[in-house]
Amino acid sequence: MSTVISVILQILAVAILLFLIWPHIKKEKWKEKFIDNKQARSVLIVFVLVLVLVVGISWSMDALFPLERLD
Repeated sequence: MSTVISVILQILAVAILLFLIWPHIKKEKWKEKFIDNKQARSVLIVFVLVLVLVVGISWSMDALFPLERLD
């Protein structure tokens, strides 16, 4: 039961955070900052590739070497 409450609190915290910062996010000119800027676009592409690599390695390790109970 405490896990459910913890998850609900985390979702609520993210919702409140988005509610508080949404006006600032909406005002920014994201296209000029990240899409038209070649260096920033390259950094974003590398970040996404690294994220996909880490998630893929994590999933493959979970599949190949599952956790075992110690009892």
